[in-house]
This record gives sequence, C-alpha cells and structure tokens, in this order.
Amino acid sequence: METSFAPFRDAGRLLYEGPWVAERLHVTERLLSENPTALLPITRSVIESGRRYSALAAYRAQYELAALRRVVGRAFTRFDVLLLPTAGTIYEIAEVEAEPLRLNANLGRYTSFVNLLDLAAIALPTGFDTRGLPFGISLIASAYRDRALLGLGERFQKISGLPYGAVQSSAAASSTRITGAG
Repeated sequence: METSFAPFRDAGRLLYEGPWVAERLHVTERLLSENPTALLPITRSVIESGRRYSALAAYRAQYELAALRRVVGRAFTRFDVLLLPTAGTIYEIAEVEAEPLRLNANLGRYTSFVNLLDLAAIALPTGFDTRGLPFGISLIASAYRDRALLGLGERFQKISGLPYGAVQSSAAASSTRITGAG
C-alpha cells in the first residue's frame, strides 16, 4: 500500500528548518560561549541559527507538528509498518564538505521525522549497491511498536542471510548486490 510521504517530510523539515534548532542552541549555549571552536563551523552555524526563532514561531510549529501527527496517526491505521530507505544515497566526503547543509538534510530525509512524530524505527542493512556501497532500509511504526519492529527485523535478517550489524567489505558482499540503488 502506498501513502503520501508529505506529512513525514514536513515533520522532518520542522526539525532542521524550524524552531527545534533553538532547542539545540539552548542545550549547547554554554559550550558555544565558553568554547565556540569545540564545534565544527557548519555545526555551530546551524545551532546558532536557532537565535532567529521567536516564541511565536515555536508555538506555530507545535501546532503544525500536532496536525502532522494526526495525519500520520491516521495513516498508521491503514498499515502497520512503513518501509523506506535509511538514506537515499551515499555522498563522498568532498561532496558533503562542499554542501553540508543540503546534503546532510538529504541524508536524513527518510528518518529525521521519526522522533518528532513519536514513531518507532529500526534500520537494517540490506546489502550493497552496484558500486559496492552499503544500502539499508528503515522499518517505521507507531510509538511503542519497538518490540514488533525488532521481531520483524530479526525475521528479515534471518531470511536475507545478512549478518547482524557486521560490516562486510564490498568484495565479500558481491553475492548480496542491489541493482539500481543509489
């Protein structure tokens, strides 16, 4: 069954493009004032962008998130588990260094909404793409479905024959290649 990804995407955007950045500022404010070089410049820049949000913006975002939670809650009455790629692609370090905000946001596209929407999730390795790079899926369910997701993940791991959390070299993974990923 298919469902719209829009409410999940919109909640993920709230995490990085909304007043939740101000919460990160609150938590790190002392560190930033005492030792600003403790964070990478891009990380410091993202966190300090939290200064631009007002209490009004925080309340508006809370209401928007509540509406998104209702939409997502209705979606989970039609299915038990949402299956998404854990990351849509893999970037080279130089690519991330050139565009850290956009590429890191893209890496979290399929998972960054989980906490804000109060969902449960598990990431599973699924093999390697045609370039020999790892690929994985995330199974996402309603809150408190962690045990069910772990059981489903365990069944998936047994059926796939992939090791639990072990990293394989791309040469050793040639029998578990995925075509078209990435």
